[in-house]
Order: sequence, then C-alpha cells, then structure tokens
Amino acid sequence: MAITEPSADSFEAAFPPACFGLIQEHAPAAYACLRQTYEQALCAADPHLLGLARQRIRLMIDPAAAPLVHSDTDRNGAKLANVADWSTAEVYTPVERACLAFAEQFAFSVADLDDALIAALLAELPAGDVYGLVNGIYVIDALERLSATLNRLFNQEGVL
Repeated sequence: MAITEPSADSFEAAFPPACFGLIQEHAPAAYACLRQTYEQALCAADPHLLGLARQRIRLMIDPAAAPLVHSDTDRNGAKLANVADWSTAEVYTPVERACLAFAEQFAFSVADLDDALIAALLAELPAGDVYGLVNGIYVIDALERLSATLNRLFNQEGVL
C-alpha cells in the first residue's frame, strides 16, 4: 500500500492514525506537538526536497515500508521510485543529490556528517534554505523512526 506525500498541513496524511493513534488518544498534548513540529518543518524548506529525503530515510529505516507516492507524478514519480539508487539514477538534479546525500548520512549516522555534505548543500542553496532543510530532515528522521518503532511494537489494534 502506497502512502501519498502530504501537503504542508497534513500530518495525518503523512502519518496515518495507525501510526500515532495511540499517542493521539492517550497523550493528546504530545500528539499536538508532533503535528506542530512536522508542519513547521515542512514550511521551513522546499517540500519537494523534504519529500525525497523522507522517502530515502523511510527506506533506510524500514526497507519493507510502503513507498510514498506524490500526487505530482511528473515531478516526483520517477524520483521517488529510484530514491534507493539516487547516486547513480539519472533523474536527480545536483541539489536533489546533495539533499539525498545529506539525508542518507544523517539517517545512517548523524555523528559522521562532514563539512563536504554541508558544502554541497551550500553550493546549491542559500544558507537559510540549508538551515531549513537540515531542520526538516531532523524532524522527518525522528518521526519516521518513531513511526517505524510504533508499527513494530503494536499491531493494528494497538496491542503488543
């Protein structure tokens, strides 16, 4: 089952109730904070780049995860489909490659991020956009990890 990449204000589309329903039910304030954080992250950076980063992070955390499907298939369809092979697939622009390289290393080991990854982003984007993108990737990484963890811990009924 594919998941549609959300609009900037659609936390529920990005993370269906099966993922965060228990949090919403038992800790509504925490759920509201998760939503607000996600919405702010999407507003701080190019949603196209964050969508690609999210797909790469999602597949790194859970290779069996349902792929994201973007409604604008002319722009993102082939790119989302080939994100695991971003370094060799010919469909990516230099800014997309820089974003995916950073997101991949961030998800693999944030401690091993190096200046070259930041320099590649800064070569393609203004510093303020890089700042927003890095913050967005941080939020997406955390939410994808939380979603994967909750999906592994609980079945559809919320029972261990």
